This record gives sequence, C-alpha cells and structure tokens, in this order.
Amino acid sequence: MTLTELKYIVAVAREKHFGRAAEACYVSQPTLSVAVKKLEEELDVKLFERSASEVSVTSLGEEIVRQAQSVLEQAAAIKEIAKRGKDPLAGVLTLGV
Repeated sequence: MTLTELKYIVAVAREKHFGRAAEACYVSQPTLSVAVKKLEEELDVKLFERSASEVSVTSLGEEIVRQAQSVLEQAAAIKEIAKRGKDPLAGVLTLGV
C-alpha cells in the first residue's frame, strides 16, 4: 500500500467517478483504476461498487477512505515538520519596531 494509492481512493470517493478522480490526480484513468484494483486485492476488500453510471463507496470502503485521508494528512504534517527544520526562522514572529 502506498500513499499514492491512498490518494487515489480518496479522490475516487470524493469524485464518485474514476475519470474525474484521475483528472484530479493528474494521471490517466487506467493508471488510477489499476492502482485502486491493486489496493483492493492487497486488502482483500471491495472499496467501491461500480456501475455504468456511478461509483459508490462500500460501507467498509468508507471507513478505509476516512483512515486513508487521515494518513495523507499525517504525511503532509511530516513534510511540514521537515520543512520547518530546514528553516530555523520558520514560525518565528518578528515585530517591526
């Protein structure tokens, strides 16, 4: 499981459409679909119900998507901590006197 795959399932859940989710992630629809299928196989669960006209999240999928969103937010927080560590003045308020 990768952060990219988690990003893709969050996008599919939000967009309720594989094509629009792929556009939002700047990848082709087949690339996104293969990654989602791979994650479903790895977890051995069905995350989405697919029909010709719509995509819906399964009940278990909803829980997994919520956790995926949390993981992505935590990963972003880690990047922010690292960025602050590189800039010793980041977060320091200076007053113009």
